[in-house]
Amino acid sequence: MLALALALAGACTKQTPAPVEPEAGTTKAAPPTPLGDTSAAYAGHDEGDAPRKRERPAPKPVDDRDAALDAVVRGNPDGAIDFLTGHLTKDTGDLPARLALARAQIMVGQWAQAQATLADPAGAPNDPEVLLRRARLAQRRGDPDAARALLDQGIRAHPRSLPLRGELLSLMTRRGQAGDPAAVALRDGLYDAYDASEAKTAADLVAVAQAALSRGSGGAFHDANMVLQDAESLAPVEQGEWVADDVLLLRGAMFLEKYAQQDAAETFGLILGRDPWHPDALVGLARVHLFGLRFAEASRGAEEALQVDAHHPDAHAVLGRIALIEGRRDEARERGEQQALSVDPHHVGGLAVLAGLAIAEDDAKAYARWRDRALGFDPRGRDFFVDLGDILGFLHLYPEADRILREGAKLAPDDPYVQSALGLNLLRLGHEQEGRDALARAWKRDKFNERTRNTLDLYRDTIDPHYDEQAVGDLTVRLPKQDREFIEPGLLASVRRSRDELDAHYGMKAGKLRLEFYADPQAFSVRTVGVPSLGALAVCFGPVITFVGPYTGAYDIDMVIRHELSHTYAIALSGGRVPRWFTEGLSEWESELADPAWARESAELLSQARRAGKLRRLGELELAFIRAESGVMMEVAYATAAYAMRYLGQTYGRPALVEILRGYRTGAHTDALFREHLGKDLATVEKEFEAWFFAQLDQKVSGWEPTPEGRPTGKPEGKPESKPKSKEVDERDALLAKAIEQAGAGDTADATRTLQELLTSGGDGYVPRMMLAKLLLDGPSPAGAVRHLQAARGHHTEAIEPLVLLANLARKEGRVDDEKAFLGEALAIDGDSLEPAARLLMLALVTKDAAATDRARQRIRGIAPLHPISLAAQALALSSTKGDKGSARAHLRRALRDLQPGQGPSDTFVVAALAAQALGQADDAKTLAKAALQDPELPQVARDRLASI
Repeated sequence: MLALALALAGACTKQTPAPVEPEAGTTKAAPPTPLGDTSAAYAGHDEGDAPRKRERPAPKPVDDRDAALDAVVRGNPDGAIDFLTGHLTKDTGDLPARLALARAQIMVGQWAQAQATLADPAGAPNDPEVLLRRARLAQRRGDPDAARALLDQGIRAHPRSLPLRGELLSLMTRRGQAGDPAAVALRDGLYDAYDASEAKTAADLVAVAQAALSRGSGGAFHDANMVLQDAESLAPVEQGEWVADDVLLLRGAMFLEKYAQQDAAETFGLILGRDPWHPDALVGLARVHLFGLRFAEASRGAEEALQVDAHHPDAHAVLGRIALIEGRRDEARERGEQQALSVDPHHVGGLAVLAGLAIAEDDAKAYARWRDRALGFDPRGRDFFVDLGDILGFLHLYPEADRILREGAKLAPDDPYVQSALGLNLLRLGHEQEGRDALARAWKRDKFNERTRNTLDLYRDTIDPHYDEQAVGDLTVRLPKQDREFIEPGLLASVRRSRDELDAHYGMKAGKLRLEFYADPQAFSVRTVGVPSLGALAVCFGPVITFVGPYTGAYDIDMVIRHELSHTYAIALSGGRVPRWFTEGLSEWESELADPAWARESAELLSQARRAGKLRRLGELELAFIRAESGVMMEVAYATAAYAMRYLGQTYGRPALVEILRGYRTGAHTDALFREHLGKDLATVEKEFEAWFFAQLDQKVSGWEPTPEGRPTGKPEGKPESKPKSKEVDERDALLAKAIEQAGAGDTADATRTLQELLTSGGDGYVPRMMLAKLLLDGPSPAGAVRHLQAARGHHTEAIEPLVLLANLARKEGRVDDEKAFLGEALAIDGDSLEPAARLLMLALVTKDAAATDRARQRIRGIAPLHPISLAAQALALSSTKGDKGSARAHLRRALRDLQPGQGPSDTFVVAALAAQALGQADDAKTLAKAALQDPELPQVARDRLASI
């Protein structure tokens, strides 16, 4: 019912108050009084749709051997350990039980105990499978030399063991020795064994897959995947053999390397379907989420793995990477150095986190230390450089990523992973040909990397045949060839206007820029990140900005341009080290200073988030972006950042913000920079901002709000009370529900009376006022709706719907000036809606209101430059200049191509008719005027103007 009420109310909440930018040196207002306990506004982030970390069940006692073996593979390794430890003291020769005990000990992080279990002379320490497990455990513990010794020993004793030979080859490959003669001999021998049908077990096939992967060529993935499929059929996951986990973990890692995230997730999920607490599978799935930028899910998986093995280095590396990206540098350092590297001194993920941290802090010596440790294990550094390149991409340190990936390419010039990462990063920096060449080299060696394939396909199939680019001074613009002449002039004017103003604001030039506008979101996404799933309108890499172009009519491209260009200054001043909340908020503030309608804020949305406990404090606002649970929560992040930077800008001025940006370049933290340039620590600024912020929301959203379904007002989402907060709240919701039911049944009079009762019962607010207004507008006395629409505006000062309805009523009643005024107010609130701008444009033209005409025409051109009304308006404007008559006619021809009699709205036909008349196309003008006059609601002033045609 609430959804129906909101639909009837039509709440649309996007608005900007008149922004104020203080001059440097002006007296600042006294800080707002801090509020009391506001924790409820931030308490709901583990509820609702947010992923929840599970609590691991307590171990269960096991009573016999078979139950213990089963417990190992079904989430109860502790129970298995308790039983098997005692069992093996009585039956030392039970090898399956010994292997099961070691497997369970490895799962829970008892690695030293597992090594002792396997090496126990009372068991079978020289059995080939035992030697294999001992060698793998030595590798996990960061002792590759011990692993090599065990494998050499095993191969001497068991020369025909394919698993031991495959494991040795895998170790040599990890250490950069895949091209050594000994490695080549191992690989050839494993292939010969496969061709001779000697690979009969799942473990044998894993060895063959390791041989394939050691080739590092295009066919390696195909061959490895094929034999692992066969291995999977020989060792079904449900049966729980140790080798079954080996197969799936290796296969999942392969998929992840190729950025085939869905395949990787499904593969790790097979293990988790049998054992929901398998630590390696949990970490594998966490890495899938990490690659997909789903940091909340990634954190949950890694934290759950740590409930099983508190020292799991892969889990700590995942959490360290997230901590680094989210700005928690001390945690990143602790997880990398004190956790991951304390277990495995050569752990690639841990080393990459620490190297990324060193680069973020501009610490060249620390970076060199971690890099050299990585190269001490693998002189090529392939995995280290690729992992570090991804981290630097997350941190938006693209020039630094270029430097380290070039370093990696020198050490491993033929490696497709390094070349792919380098190529994609080169494209982000605008080095088109060099980037494409690197991707081509990667593709030649590896035809299964999805990012490489997607990007090369995009250039071959879309960009090369259907796009071109033009350089204008230090600006290069890529656009679709089709309709470029109608799109480009407006874009260039917008860029020039914003650059000139921002250059003046920041006292610097943005420098050489490359802007690329794509006709569809998928092409934009692939060009930007290599996969077709990025939910954004634009991304700024510094010197390169990619956009979803103005082809959908859903947003004002001028606003997006201003926002993204603002990022270039923040990136330049901070060396790319500015936190996301700061640069996004700053871009929002710069946009609203340019045009109040461009602010991306919503007091109603933020008020709902506040009631649901979904806001983030200033000190953790970075998390609002990184851990947004949905598109709505991402909008909350942007809106909160917009308020934050408006507050900081208005309170302290842009010069202080510029100094903070410069401070970020040095690697300094926000708290230290606030102390230095604002004179207050972050905690103090946070409290003062909160008081100002909440006061702003309270001013803009007032009155009674219906209780969201299943959740009483004021309680965080997901925590319903057992009883209503009060009888009053219950009665108001009941009255609204009754009115909705009456309106749905067509009982308008009864619904009106019920809503009037609601207003007098403490239920006066936006929703009942808008519902009343709509009922009255559809009745015999629509003028009675005016007072309710005005009251609704008072309750939600940002809502555009009351203004649109008031404009509609003014049109019906022939009040042209009022209609224009209401539409003008709507344009000042909502920068992305085409309809109010189109209506205002038509009225402004027929009433010869030049100021309103220019305002509406520019807005329409920004939102939908190829819409017939936009093209016709441009034709009309160009028709007055002699040298532009040809362009004017081209614009009108393009407009008429998509405009036929019988289509609407009539506003478009009016503007097109005026353009045709101005260009002397009398027949077209008459046809268009006739089409417009068929609309019975066309204002009289427009009819009078068309009479001359």
